[in-house]
Amino acid sequence: MDDGEGRTGMQTEASGRTTARRPPDRKARIVAAASGLFRERGYHNVSVADVAAEVGITAPALYRHFRGKPDLLLHVVDATVSAISVSLAAAPDLDTYLRTSANETMDRRGSAVLWQREARHLPEDRRKEQRRALTDVADRIATLIGTERPDLDEPDRQLLAWSVLSVFGSISWHRTSLPRRRFEELLHRLAHAAAHCPLGTNTGAEAGTAAGGYAGLAVSRREEILVEAIRLFDERGFQSVSTDDIGEAAGATGPSIYKHFPTKTDLLVAAVLRGGEQRRAGTAQALAKPGTPRQTLDRLLRSYIEFALSQSHLIGLLIGELDQLPEKERKAARQNQREYLALWVRLLDEVRPGLDTAEARIVVTAVLTVIDNAARTGSAGDRTDLADRLAELGTALLLSENPPA
Repeated sequence: MDDGEGRTGMQTEASGRTTARRPPDRKARIVAAASGLFRERGYHNVSVADVAAEVGITAPALYRHFRGKPDLLLHVVDATVSAISVSLAAAPDLDTYLRTSANETMDRRGSAVLWQREARHLPEDRRKEQRRALTDVADRIATLIGTERPDLDEPDRQLLAWSVLSVFGSISWHRTSLPRRRFEELLHRLAHAAAHCPLGTNTGAEAGTAAGGYAGLAVSRREEILVEAIRLFDERGFQSVSTDDIGEAAGATGPSIYKHFPTKTDLLVAAVLRGGEQRRAGTAQALAKPGTPRQTLDRLLRSYIEFALSQSHLIGLLIGELDQLPEKERKAARQNQREYLALWVRLLDEVRPGLDTAEARIVVTAVLTVIDNAARTGSAGDRTDLADRLAELGTALLLSENPPA
């Protein structure tokens, strides 16, 4: 029997009356439902009533557990980071952690979307707390890596630790699938390759530009407005930014913005178009030079690293804000993403003939996610040698083989 609050079953009291019994895991069920909805639709597109309906209770019943949607988001993000911490705390060594996390990541697929995209909507103080908690996780992974690789300095251990987290988080951003056992083995292989990647061997290109740079681009009022809009959309999320916020950041008045961009959506469309054009230009240059498939793949890797390091906020938009585009532009952007990924897969197949297509997509997505996150992570983004280190990491993942038993 259900009383409208999702209570099931009856409990007999001493007086002979019966009362409904509330499930003991009600709060956990609400958090799980909210996690799924926030991942699929985005925080701003989900209401408390949506979450309550997913659990099978009323909105007032949900408010008995959470003060409101912001409080619910906080618990959702807390739960995702806490789950990583728990599995890490139980691991006595690096490989145990990598194998355990490969298994558990399959059960919490999508969690990276929550702490990378949706956590932006938390109050600033809580965002900082979440960032500290995630940094603590990376520190503990770095310690495990250091135990096995004492020759590495702390910045390199940190870079590899964040790369391991990026490998596991990469499956949050796509729906490609494999049989469970094969998927786990692939994740373990990629994480192992990241943790054991040789560093300092690649100095074949100049160091990358610091993340987020727009040097030389802001030469007009239109460019100044667009640059600030890109940054704010990335940092706060499209729906949390107003045209007044953009105008204040760019030192422009409302009429000045509307002269160049009639609506906020026009700003987002222009930003995404810019990102696609700049990535295509680098890709065309990488493919234009003659060479073997391996040399072409290396150049494509370098071109993406250069793009990510110089346009980190644009990367953020391409990752997290495409759903905010109008339908026509959204479909075009998604198609461009698919074609770009397919190019990588074709090249990887030429370098490693016979590699399963689904597996190749998972590998390539892991590589791009490692690069994206490194470009957007504070301490890593400050490294002058980051382009070379990411080239080594990307190559290690692309060419990874099963680690020794």
